[in-house]
Amino acid sequence: MDSVLLIQEDPAAGLSRSMELEQAGFEVTLNGETDNIGEALSREMPGILILMVKATGRGYYEQLERMGKDLSFPVMVLLEEWSTDEAVEALEAGVNEVVDASVPLRELAARIVSLTSLYRRFSDGYINDLQYEDLRMEIKGRKAFRGDEAIKLTPKEFDLLRYLMKRAEQVCQREAILQEVWGYDFSTGTNVVDVYIRHLRKKIDKGRSRKLIHTVRGTGYMIR
Repeated sequence: MDSVLLIQEDPAAGLSRSMELEQAGFEVTLNGETDNIGEALSREMPGILILMVKATGRGYYEQLERMGKDLSFPVMVLLEEWSTDEAVEALEAGVNEVVDASVPLRELAARIVSLTSLYRRFSDGYINDLQYEDLRMEIKGRKAFRGDEAIKLTPKEFDLLRYLMKRAEQVCQREAILQEVWGYDFSTGTNVVDVYIRHLRKKIDKGRSRKLIHTVRGTGYMIR
């Protein structure tokens, strides 16, 4: 099930919604730091970002516009007081879906799953190349290069690198990597992610002064 980063400045309302989503099977991180969404995202890379908006979410929308519209995850707004003007403003700022907060939990859960699945399918289908500094991937040809040097990767190494590259400069949690790249539930306790990261480092970073794959202690990995 996709992870949810829930932003809500009201602790009581946020906790209530968080518990509902966990009951529906989602892994939820609740964050009240509404003035700095980017800071919250630096610690938690979600499957979906959900913003709970009471009256106006203009502050949220301005932050989203600064971050750009090429996020690696969808953004949903839950409007506690429905307004067509507010919904339009959110969508124009790059929000992917706006939902009335009074929607039944079952419907909300289905909307989250549908949106995250659709987002992944479209983003994978439209991306032909990924590049970060001198590291480049040709998605359709399944080729990777560091500078002018071709890097030979196994299919699973390629999938792991693609996952990290699509989220460059964002922290990728081990559990999320394991679920997305291998399809495992994090409760299996396997260290396969760490093993494959070591393989990638040998092929991509070894012998180079500029290292691109970094460990985020206690959390996971990131490309930066």
